[in-house]
Amino acid sequence: MNAELYATTVAPRSSRRAGRIKLGLIVLACALPAVAAWASYRFFPPEGGKSYGQLLEVRPLPGSEAPDWPRGKWVLATVEAPGPCDARCERRLFTQRQIQVAQGEAAERLVRLRLVAGAVAQGEAPSRAEVPVRAAPHLASRVGAGLYLIDPLGNTVMFYPDAAEPGRVIREVGKILKTNNGLG
Repeated sequence: MNAELYATTVAPRSSRRAGRIKLGLIVLACALPAVAAWASYRFFPPEGGKSYGQLLEVRPLPGSEAPDWPRGKWVLATVEAPGPCDARCERRLFTQRQIQVAQGEAAERLVRLRLVAGAVAQGEAPSRAEVPVRAAPHLASRVGAGLYLIDPLGNTVMFYPDAAEPGRVIREVGKILKTNNGLG
């Protein structure tokens, strides 16, 4: 009789132990991905964005509320002094045109503008691609000479200096237009 009693008491203990081990393994399998994600983020932090252009603080561009501003379109703008365009300005306008044309189907979503710093001379009508902007000198002095990408809401988004590689700018503007397909 003692042997019978011993056999019934030992069997439940070993099955209880096996059940606890299984439960521990299940909890470990569920917790392991969360712990691994936390550890990898804590000890190997992400590098950050790989943007080619300089990301600007998103602010409305003064002058984007003007009636002749292209509403609902992305704007690739350059800030220039009023008057005739020099060789550097011509290169920038050529690059601006190439960036727009290279967008393919999305080219109609992107408008090129030459933002003229200061007022246009009296009697001199600005061309369709020139918009007088009162904040242009401030914008140019803050970042520098180059191309600005402005979203359809009139906010400054990116800046590309004159020395930027046009191929990389084309790819990045294309990605921005593609990922923001519903905007503009």
